[in-house]
Amino acid sequence: MGRLQAWRTLRRLRGASLLAALCGAILFAWSMRHAGTTAVVDGFRRVGGGIVIVVVFGGVRALVRTAAWRLCLDPEDRLALRSMFSAYLAGDAIGNVTPFGLIASEPFKIAMVRRQIALPASVASLTVENLFYSATVLVMLVTGTAALLLSFALPRPLEIICLAVLLVAPLVGLAAVWIIATRRRVVSGSIEWLVRHRIAASYLSERLPHIRQAGDRIFGFVARHPGKVIPVILLEATYHVAAVGEIWFVLGLITGVQTRVLTAFVLEAVNRTITIAFQFVPMWLGVDEAGTAAVTSAVNLGPAAGISLALVRKTRIVIWTVIGFLLVVHRGLSAGAAAREADVLAAVKPSPRKHEGHETHENNACDQRPA
Repeated sequence: MGRLQAWRTLRRLRGASLLAALCGAILFAWSMRHAGTTAVVDGFRRVGGGIVIVVVFGGVRALVRTAAWRLCLDPEDRLALRSMFSAYLAGDAIGNVTPFGLIASEPFKIAMVRRQIALPASVASLTVENLFYSATVLVMLVTGTAALLLSFALPRPLEIICLAVLLVAPLVGLAAVWIIATRRRVVSGSIEWLVRHRIAASYLSERLPHIRQAGDRIFGFVARHPGKVIPVILLEATYHVAAVGEIWFVLGLITGVQTRVLTAFVLEAVNRTITIAFQFVPMWLGVDEAGTAAVTSAVNLGPAAGISLALVRKTRIVIWTVIGFLLVVHRGLSAGAAAREADVLAAVKPSPRKHEGHETHENNACDQRPA
């Protein structure tokens, strides 16, 4: 019953994603016409061989987040950086082309390493890394949006959006801090509620112990590894620095003049906002171009520069997505098998031998499980 409901949900989400893609395509066409197709194409062409540098920037960003993920593992679970980098790229590729974004990409990363790392360890480490990343994103959103409001004269609609971001982002941060400080078990608690109400009870009950184990590891990370907190934060910060550097570099090629770092910083904050808000739109088609064009117009660079920037960014995403899918194929997975593998969090248990190898460590990590 649980699988049937999940399948129906997936079908509805795919339909919604196709509709979002269609709307995005219409928005893209409108943005191109509004900015001038010739001006956009000319700006894209000016990047030329600089696209290689852009691809390198993308690789650096993926690598530092992989390193942060690896650092969030306990020493006994540590895997080679190369293997985890491949898993990261493969997961991102899946997330970029499906309507599920993080819902698909993160489980697939876990699926790619499940033969080397016990499931609770991989789930917990990736969740912890995402929490650190999310914290730095919130800082980026708040500071970048504030800089946009204070440094540039904005049209009223854009000003309202900025104020909304400044209102919502801190609230989300406070909610996350409250959950962590009070050790609220949101995921396992929700699953327990579903089990009590006989919603996919047998399916969820079977997996609840592994989810609890992962929760214990997540809440206990800082206590077990206080020396890792600063290095992980620095790695996540490096990700954002590389993103700002990429925009600064590309805008210089597109416009032919040196852009202020502040402008690049503001545009990256806008890019993060679009990425988060429109996860359901495949490749952020249309919304990235229109949103970036609106901001480049506000900062006196013109809409064509913004769309050219978005297209360069999309080219980089496509290249790394292709690399990610090649890594999936290298693992011997077809597209259909890749989709099934992404269900690993719900459908796969660690093998008995692997589970026994981590049993003692998991019990040690759970010595302060809250009620």
